[in-house]
Amino acid sequence: MFRSLPLILLLICSHCRSTRLPSYNPEIYRQLVSAAGKTDKLYIDLRLADSAHRKFSSFTRQYAAVEKSIRIVALQYEARPFNSRFLPIIRNITLLFERYRDEHRYKKQLPSNAELIIYQTYLRDAWKPLLIAEQALKNDNYK
Repeated sequence: MFRSLPLILLLICSHCRSTRLPSYNPEIYRQLVSAAGKTDKLYIDLRLADSAHRKFSSFTRQYAAVEKSIRIVALQYEARPFNSRFLPIIRNITLLFERYRDEHRYKKQLPSNAELIIYQTYLRDAWKPLLIAEQALKNDNYK
């Protein structure tokens, strides 16, 4: 009976998986908050603009600033150890932002308030998992 105990424990443990998570980094958290804020501000500014003044060319600098912020966050996550859980989230944010940016750039009709609210909401929701995960890492470090 006791001879088979190590074998049983080995079998049980072989089915257990532990995932290492990165340590909390306050700089990454600040970058996340900043990038999410820039994304939100872009869509607020677009909604506040008169519908006739929502041309893509009027917002290229803001789009570029948001894209730069997203890419900085993506690079930080790519270089971070134990990042596998976070990379799909930042990829989703990047793809979503690029899709909405390109829709605005190439669409013949300017975006409506309803579209802008949807884009803003979806992007805000895309940022939430990263912000929550970073908060959880911070809280975990203090235990």
